[in-house]
Amino acid sequence: MDLFSPTPMRIAFNSFSQRGTGKPHNEDAMLLNGQVHQGRVREQGEVDSSQPRYFAVADGVSSGKLPRTASRRLLELLQIRLATAPDTASLPALLHQVQQDYVALSANAELYGMASTLVGVRLIGNAVTIFNVGDSRAYLFTNGVNGGQVRLLSRDHSLLNDMLIAGEITPEQAKNAASILKGLTCQFIVDAEFDEFNVNIVTHELQPGERLLLCSDGLNEVLSDAGIAALFVGNSDVDLLSACKASRRAGGADDFSVIVLVSAT
Repeated sequence: MDLFSPTPMRIAFNSFSQRGTGKPHNEDAMLLNGQVHQGRVREQGEVDSSQPRYFAVADGVSSGKLPRTASRRLLELLQIRLATAPDTASLPALLHQVQQDYVALSANAELYGMASTLVGVRLIGNAVTIFNVGDSRAYLFTNGVNGGQVRLLSRDHSLLNDMLIAGEITPEQAKNAASILKGLTCQFIVDAEFDEFNVNIVTHELQPGERLLLCSDGLNEVLSDAGIAALFVGNSDVDLLSACKASRRAGGADDFSVIVLVSAT
């Protein structure tokens, strides 16, 4: 069950998205409080969580058709559903409806086979509901004596992660696993025959000073969770740009998209 709290909070958000190295277009897209953004994004603002607020990152799957269109259309369909959804609507049910809307795009043969991952958050009061499909991620950062702690809130829907959870492979073995094992086992896809669709849901009561990070795998493909935590010590443009540069220095070449949300009161 989703958490709900009537206690409103001020939430500051900062976002950054940039196309990958050598790519002609950014295949990620962002939903920032009701508006879909794509391309080179540097947006920030503040919202009141007395009513539902939604933020999300979608990553078009490069092995599918039209990945740039795939991520944008997914967020557009999601926003349409959210616009008429009750405040405490079941997110798994809503996202299954979005998947059905996505499949309906196959009426246009050019869109058949498009696919995208999704990670997002619903904020109501101090109640946070994280939802994800695929391998885009959500992290929670808490303040601490040694620079704070990081907690992964999302779950990767990949063959490698499924094997880790099942105990079929160790974390050490996973570090050198073949790239084929990183393939997605669940995603939004414009294909009526695709029946493996699962939504991961995590709830949390946000505390003042805590930060949420939503990202595409362009951040975490080459950086460890601890390395990511060390980069996001604040919520400024400098932090987000520095994280992008750190990913590039570590060998990351994919599109890079992050949204940071910080509780104020």
